[in-house]
Amino acid sequence: MSLRERHLWIAIVTTVAVWGLYGWQMALQIGAGGLNREEFAGEMGGLFLLGLLLIAVAEGVLTLIARLLPRGETREGAAERKASLQASHVSLMALIGLITVLSAVLFCAGWIGSAAVGPLLRVATPANLLVLIANGLMGCIVVSELIRFAMTLALLRARR
Repeated sequence: MSLRERHLWIAIVTTVAVWGLYGWQMALQIGAGGLNREEFAGEMGGLFLLGLLLIAVAEGVLTLIARLLPRGETREGAAERKASLQASHVSLMALIGLITVLSAVLFCAGWIGSAAVGPLLRVATPANLLVLIANGLMGCIVVSELIRFAMTLALLRARR
């Protein structure tokens, strides 16, 4: 397995693990009525920063280990660059689609007005709703990146 493939696997595993754990914690907090608590935004912000730190440390350490493991002499050629470029394009299109859908949902909720937003405001503070929207946007980015990692890996393996 090339260093590029190892790094893609590291990125997939750490991204799913860290952001999956973050999403699980957020779901637990929401399920426990956290959207009505003023501390929700601060707690989720702290967990978000911890997630960023964990991603950086885990990917850094695992990539260092992957570099130290023996591997064949492989250089990134035109095929690898093409696979990466194609995966990046698909990932960008997915990101655009996800953000467009999220924007349309938020627009429609605002357009409908209090009939759509009223029930949410009974169970959540406006600040906590903004935290949910921010997490929705971050979720779009995470899904887009996972698509890029997985597609690059698949295209690299298919070109062999």
